Amino acid sequence: MRRWARLLLFGAAGVALLFGGMSAALQLAISHGAFTAQLDAALERAIGRAVTHGEVFVRFGLRPRIALSDATIANIEGGSEADFARIGRLEVTLAPLPLLSRQVEIHSLLLADADILLERDAAGRPNWIFGRDRAAAPSEAPAGGLRIAELEIESSRIRLPGSPLHRIEIDTLTLARDDPDDPLLLDGRIRLNGEALSIEASLGAAADGALPLSARVTGQGLRLNLRGTWPRGTDQPAWSLALDAKAEPGTIRRLARSFAERELPLAPGPVAVTAQLGPGSPFPTVSDLKVRVGATDAGPILAGLRLSRAELRAASFEDPVAVSAQGRRAGAELNLVLALPSLRTMLEAPADEPWPVEATINAGPSRLTLAGAVRRDAGLGPAEFQARLVTPDLARAGQAFGVALPRLTGVTASARLSGLATREVRLAALSVTAQPLEGQGELTIGFASRPSLRGRFAMRRLDLDAFGADAPRRPGQPAQRLIPDIALPVEALRGLDAALTLSAATLRVGGVTWRDASTAVALANGRLVLDPLVATSPGGVLGGRFTLDAAAAPPAAALRIDSRGRGLDLVALRRAFGIPAAFEGHADLALDLRGRGATLPALAATLSGEAGIAMVGGRFTGATALSIGPDLSRALLPRGTPSGGLGLRCFALRLSADDGVAQSQALLAEGEFGRVDGSLALNLRNETLAARLLPDIRVMGLTIRTPVTVGGTFAAPRVGVEPGAALAQVVGDTVANRLWRSSTAEFLRGTTGSTPPGGDCASALTLARLGRAGRLPEPAPVPIPLVPREVQGIAQDVVRGFGGLLGGRRR
Repeated sequence: MRRWARLLLFGAAGVALLFGGMSAALQLAISHGAFTAQLDAALERAIGRAVTHGEVFVRFGLRPRIALSDATIANIEGGSEADFARIGRLEVTLAPLPLLSRQVEIHSLLLADADILLERDAAGRPNWIFGRDRAAAPSEAPAGGLRIAELEIESSRIRLPGSPLHRIEIDTLTLARDDPDDPLLLDGRIRLNGEALSIEASLGAAADGALPLSARVTGQGLRLNLRGTWPRGTDQPAWSLALDAKAEPGTIRRLARSFAERELPLAPGPVAVTAQLGPGSPFPTVSDLKVRVGATDAGPILAGLRLSRAELRAASFEDPVAVSAQGRRAGAELNLVLALPSLRTMLEAPADEPWPVEATINAGPSRLTLAGAVRRDAGLGPAEFQARLVTPDLARAGQAFGVALPRLTGVTASARLSGLATREVRLAALSVTAQPLEGQGELTIGFASRPSLRGRFAMRRLDLDAFGADAPRRPGQPAQRLIPDIALPVEALRGLDAALTLSAATLRVGGVTWRDASTAVALANGRLVLDPLVATSPGGVLGGRFTLDAAAAPPAAALRIDSRGRGLDLVALRRAFGIPAAFEGHADLALDLRGRGATLPALAATLSGEAGIAMVGGRFTGATALSIGPDLSRALLPRGTPSGGLGLRCFALRLSADDGVAQSQALLAEGEFGRVDGSLALNLRNETLAARLLPDIRVMGLTIRTPVTVGGTFAAPRVGVEPGAALAQVVGDTVANRLWRSSTAEFLRGTTGSTPPGGDCASALTLARLGRAGRLPEPAPVPIPLVPREVQGIAQDVVRGFGGLLGGRRR
């Protein structure tokens, strides 16, 4: 027994000495390069590429490990660089028993400090496929091929030039399988374009020719899962993976910055993606794709817009993509439905091939539809869409879409829309039908630092009354004032530039229909100019110019208007406005006014300039809608007005205003009734007036002069007011005190010897026309003494007849 024990002990010692000797001999042999050629050949057989390395170090154990420094693996022919990989340290773990028969079997590989280049050659051949016969099945692999149970990569980098994923940094990555029947496990920490990720994956044993695959990728705010099957060999294209990914709010924006090198206009909320992936070329096929986005602040795209949800769906790689979204802005619910071409078209079609796109946006009862085509290489800018908008209220629809629009009801509009996602949106072949207007034109809307409008718009009809029908009286305006307290749109003008040509075949203002209105609008830096401004009123053509400088403090406005042709037909105006008129005939109108303020009362309170009305011929009817009309007519014409009226030789009124106080420079009416002249003063600040009229009434050849005074307010004038008291009310503020020094005020006060300004018909008419030439009446015949006014015309004809019989000339 002892003898056998000693034999076993000596045997073990011998084996140990033999193993130690073998190890020492192996270390000495490797250090002298005994197995270098075999090792290089084994590596080259495994990958089919030339391999070089620097120094070789050996560490012995149950599985000897050989460390190579500065190793390189050659690239494929046609690659951009000579080396596929440059490896700072490569450790190879060998199986010891095959070494006794001078065979090399690699158990594991460790790559550290590696720089690996992944690319394709000009023919599209990838450089990451190894082996001399890549088409051979695994069972037919060359006899010299290697099976590596474990691969470890540390502190290495993978480059992918020309790809959005241009840099992969590997902190640690382990790929291992102990036995061919065991799952292949992958575990590691990597950084993609600087984005830190953890990877876990398992590739199971083959079943029905495929390998079950599961993978999990996690990162900051990101989780991605893949489950399915992977082909047993690269020549087997059949594979299928189910994708389930979730990203927390803000993650997608960060990933776009890292991988697409662009800044998204908004930060999407939580994102969930599910899809079924399959083989395809050059992109994998996708089916049952669903992308859901949760609550997102879309304010950077449209101020105040909040998306509650958005979803993208595609049944397959060949089916159209459907996008839907719901949100809210300015109290209105918004819904978007978008139809896009298939994923295959968007990914594989040529860049210049147009994509058909259809979109519908609902904002409450309003609907906007777009249909057109987009080219991938051009983007939305050059794309043209057929656009159609239907809304019961344009202003409310504009609030939902983030555009300030006028209040129009019953709107249907269509246009060819282009320039989306640019600084200029163009509306060609624009057609608008609404309750207050109907027209066509072309517009260009600019979205630079200052919004702008350019183009033309011709309207068949325009009802301005409908725009302000529901405008309330401003708080605090006294009910007894006649000048409405309406604010001018100064804020809108300050933030907009425009160059427009506008026209309206019919224009309704104040319940009256005008015709052929047109103007050229120029708005720049808050200064609005309408020039020329032309319209045909019911009584005739008016033309002129209007300016409003909203950038001034306070805003400044100016208006110049004059009648054209024969002047204004007062009978037609009377019929159109539905009010009685004291005169019949044609009158010339001339206005040249300016003021300052942001409201109509403020403009009136600072009004300066000239206004005049001139009339030759016609008749005086005495009819008037003024509350003092009957009293004034009786005071001026004690004997009344015949039913057919009285012939009028001339009428002239010229008012000069300065800072809200106007006084007459001419006030004259002359006709069969005689002559009425006088002076008038108006205070537009407090809406008061003072007038002193001198009618020259001829009765039985005698001229009777009886002054008639008028005072009070615009809303409640009175006849018979004491002249001084009426004038004192008009000049009740310091600004108007300058009126006391004028000839008009002298006459209004009844100062002895004072006469009203204006003179005869010719002088008064020239003043009323603001100095412009015009028609003048025939010289007035000399009245025949002692002949009543009613028969003066007959008497004049008789006298002229006798003169003719006696050989005299007709006068």
